[in-house]
Amino acid sequence: MITYDLSARGRTSLYAFLYERIRDDIIAGTLAAGEKLPSKRALAQNLGVGVNTIALAYGQLVAEGFVQAQEKRGYFVADVRDIAPVSSHRPERLPVEEDEPGCVMDFRANRLNLDSFPIDLWNRCMRKAMLDGGTRLYQTVPYAGLPELRNAIAEYLHRSRGMHVSPACIVIGAGTEYLLMRLFALFGDNVGFGIESTGFKKLILGASKFHARAVIVPPKPSDDLFDIGDDLDMDRLRGTDAQLMYVSPANRFPTGRVMPASTRSDVLRWAYEEPGRYVVEDDYDSEFRYAGRLTLPLFAEDGRDRVIYLNTFSKTMVPSLRIGYMVLPPELMDAYRDQQGFYSCTVSSFEQFALAEFIDSGAFERHMNRMRNFYRKKRKALLKALRESPLARRSTIEEYAAGTHFLLRVRTDLKRTDITQKGERLGLRISFFTDYSICDIDMPGQVTLVVNYAAIDPGRIDDVVDRLCQVFEP
Repeated sequence: MITYDLSARGRTSLYAFLYERIRDDIIAGTLAAGEKLPSKRALAQNLGVGVNTIALAYGQLVAEGFVQAQEKRGYFVADVRDIAPVSSHRPERLPVEEDEPGCVMDFRANRLNLDSFPIDLWNRCMRKAMLDGGTRLYQTVPYAGLPELRNAIAEYLHRSRGMHVSPACIVIGAGTEYLLMRLFALFGDNVGFGIESTGFKKLILGASKFHARAVIVPPKPSDDLFDIGDDLDMDRLRGTDAQLMYVSPANRFPTGRVMPASTRSDVLRWAYEEPGRYVVEDDYDSEFRYAGRLTLPLFAEDGRDRVIYLNTFSKTMVPSLRIGYMVLPPELMDAYRDQQGFYSCTVSSFEQFALAEFIDSGAFERHMNRMRNFYRKKRKALLKALRESPLARRSTIEEYAAGTHFLLRVRTDLKRTDITQKGERLGLRISFFTDYSICDIDMPGQVTLVVNYAAIDPGRIDDVVDRLCQVFEP
């Protein structure tokens, strides 16, 4: 009679433990091919467990081919000589990632202050989604997303951004990068993708991985070498075969500047000049404006269906909620459906139902109003602390009352590597303009930092500024 030490099973269920032990003995040859196993009742009595436990273990062994069940004869060990032995070595568990000890502020991270997020309200929306979703929660999600969320987004864009959008033209996807990948696939391999030279380096360097080709568009030449320049060199763009031009007019990252009206008109004019040209408008961070009215999106100005609109909820909600969306012109939406309609949506129906409820209930807009006030106060306190600090004598702040970051240009002879190392010793992870842009705007004797304050604790602002001052002390 076979027997096993059940005390060695740990947290493993009884039937799973017995299944594993018998399986291992069969593979190792301890139980030979053709050998008859004890009956379920006999083995249960021998081990002091229920018959159902043995039945479950035997059933799993039969299902996987380790044991053969013969009617009225019992259970017999199958011939499994071709099966590799099961290793007793368990895989090493990955450690849970936590913030590095001693890190007071990470200026590089795009984190949010979760204390300001209405977690209880979001949990209620998720519970409602679970109750109301029914069997649709377990079905394949339509390629463009659930109608409930697409309707909610269309109505929100009309209220908040002055955009007239058909829900049928909205595509839901797991973040901006995924949606860009799908967009590039729509235009074909090696599509020319225009992007500002001061634009997002990650996107410029990653374009080839999305089967696109980045076309760098510099600003117009300026007499002031210190000035980045707001206007794009459209003649340079016209001299390329780019079909797409990526812009973020409301908040040009990482400068934070708003695109001037003249440049907005130039970009639209470029798209209108040739068939097949489109402007890709990334409206990321546009909701965070602290002075004046929100900038009208290019999409709302476009009268010829040549603007593709992109946005995401990762900044306005929480980063783990990987839900983005794009609004395609009707002609492109038809092509997208014909070419890529067989794909399933990459966002779960559960999250889509919950977010639709969060928007439709008005909770999202109330949350945005609170966040704007929260970030406005935090920004004001941080700028005040910097302007009153010893660093003020050797620095210039460039900020445009938008987004959750600003530029800090410091006069120093320190190299970036030295600044990074010194910052880490003081508990700061420092972010440079050149971390995000292929365009280096720094002249000799100066360095430009990107100060992302989204995650900073308001109660530690003075401490963070003091540490930043120490970084640049001689």
